[in-house]
Amino acid sequence: MPYDEMPVHDVPNEAVPIEAPLARFALFYRYNEFISTASHVGKTMLANFQALLLRQLGHKVVVVRIESKAVRSPLTDIHIPSEDFADAARLPGGEAAVLRPLYEAVERAAQDEERPTVIVDWGGGLSAHRAKIYAATRFDDRLADVGMRGRTMVLSTSLSDRMRQAGELIEQTRTITPGLDVALVLNRRAGNFRFIEGSDERRIYDDLLKAARGCPVVPIAPITGETWKVCEAAGLSMIDVIELPLRELANRLGGENAWLAAAFQSHLAVWWRASEREMLRVLGEANAPAR
Repeated sequence: MPYDEMPVHDVPNEAVPIEAPLARFALFYRYNEFISTASHVGKTMLANFQALLLRQLGHKVVVVRIESKAVRSPLTDIHIPSEDFADAARLPGGEAAVLRPLYEAVERAAQDEERPTVIVDWGGGLSAHRAKIYAATRFDDRLADVGMRGRTMVLSTSLSDRMRQAGELIEQTRTITPGLDVALVLNRRAGNFRFIEGSDERRIYDDLLKAARGCPVVPIAPITGETWKVCEAAGLSMIDVIELPLRELANRLGGENAWLAAAFQSHLAVWWRASEREMLRVLGEANAPAR
């Protein structure tokens, strides 16, 4: 079935508890990054989701954010201000020196007996910096040196410019760091990937799938309405929303009524259950290409 016709998992329209997913799951990728050329494609939400999901499964996680000082995302262990790139010319090593905290986090993780996973959330507009740094450091070789396998999650929505940019990022990553395994994440937050045959959108989408040939393609459903934005603004994680008692959740949402709080729980629980297997599918060894 073509990816543009792939249905979202059929799940009941009711809240469900977080269950232990994929009992036979074995984590294969211990360096996972979320990238796109632009902002507002869902990188931070999915990086947070991956971190929460792996922690639910008992894995230690280190989350690295590379974003503006003005943005302080939750679930952040290491924050690298993107403003530091402006002064990089004066640093030994240039732009590569800005990511020193990331290199150190990777090295610590490689030596840690608990085998933590490093999750990197790249801010929008940083793909050119990433390309220069990865080329200069031969980043995939450095990961191999410490025994870690890397997965690059390239995100796109159904907007034409985002699809075009995602295709370019996939090709760039394969050229600069062939040792990183790429996955294409199709986030449906801006609409489904269903386009009229012969349209410009369909042509761009087909080009994107050609660029991603051989990569896992991960469909991600939208969260109903503005549910996640409301909950995130209240300082709640997805697990908080799903598992808090209803009255407590309503209070944490600023005194929201119980009916809407119940709807928020349903929306996020359904999304979580629909998305967890897709995420774990690209983190396990079954979808790792042979070397």
